[in-house]
Amino acid sequence: MSTFDIRLSAKPFIDRQKFPYGFRKSGDFSITEADILAKYGRTLLSLENGELTPASADEQHFVSFTKGQVAATGSLEKAWEKYVRLARGKRHFYTLHSSASNQADFDEDYSEEDFDVAG
Repeated sequence: MSTFDIRLSAKPFIDRQKFPYGFRKSGDFSITEADILAKYGRTLLSLENGELTPASADEQHFVSFTKGQVAATGSLEKAWEKYVRLARGKRHFYTLHSSASNQADFDEDYSEEDFDVAG
């Protein structure tokens, strides 16, 4: 992992709301991305919210990135972009059964006798 001229967070960044088992165990992030988020996440969030002022060129570039002025260039910005997309974006949920509560209500050829397991 390359070094960034961004302040380290005093405590690890944890988002228990969206990733209750941590970034590593979520299956959404690589180990490197999870480490970046844990080490720099609080600082990045504070920079994004305007609670911290940028103290280096990397921090200023990150602020410009969060405002949409520049594209993500480094692994830190790409990891943050992925985090924001997953944490704040809409998650799609797919089921394995249809929305019909009972197939017999919709299928005229359906009969309970066809599926009698005991008989």
